[in-house]
Amino acid sequence: MLVSTESISLNYVKYSETSIIVKCYTKSDGIKSYLLKGIRSPKKKSLNIGLFQPLTILEIDANHKNRGNLEIIRSAKISRAYKTIHLDVYKNSMVLFLSEILSKTIKEEEANIELFNFIKNSMIWLDTSNNFSNFHIHFLVKLLPFLGILPEKSDNKLEAFNMIEGIFCEYDHSEFCINGKLVQYFKSFLGTEFDDVLIEINSITKRRELIEFLIKYMQIHIPDFNRPKSINILYELFQ
Repeated sequence: MLVSTESISLNYVKYSETSIIVKCYTKSDGIKSYLLKGIRSPKKKSLNIGLFQPLTILEIDANHKNRGNLEIIRSAKISRAYKTIHLDVYKNSMVLFLSEILSKTIKEEEANIELFNFIKNSMIWLDTSNNFSNFHIHFLVKLLPFLGILPEKSDNKLEAFNMIEGIFCEYDHSEFCINGKLVQYFKSFLGTEFDDVLIEINSITKRRELIEFLIKYMQIHIPDFNRPKSINILYELFQ
């Protein structure tokens, strides 16, 4: 079936000497993987590999057979051209990190318009913002409900957080129960927007601790979720 849809490129891997397999999150069908033959060849071709940089927003025409196999893209063009993301090393490192997170966590081959629009609008916000130091933390927290692991907030006045149960609680000194400033920061990000400038984590150490906490929380609740490799690049830049 020929489908015309908006799509967000997540990542691609090399396939043979001249081809790639690209994973996209499509507005029409969720996660789809496409075989792009000859795209790495020096010969003139209709598709350019630059279109499929992480989290690029595209318009594609594709053949979807929906049999669990690799699909075919017939044409693609940029739907929303970024002005700053690919020119700013800090923004680009965030995009690489978040694209890896999305590739590891989203598996469904079905439409989720709300999730698609969240990713798309988040990238547009990042592209146009000058105050983005905590953007990746905001993004991870706002992604949690789409992954089905949003913490229960009814007891958010309690001082600690149980990572196994996903609830705020009294501190019991167990391995997966955390308290202190880290929990306060986590509470601050829940329910806030990217433009909320009241949340300031100026300490690099505290920012890393919160990111590591969110990664660990995902590892506990999402099967086969491994720690992203790109996180080390993020840490090297934000020192």
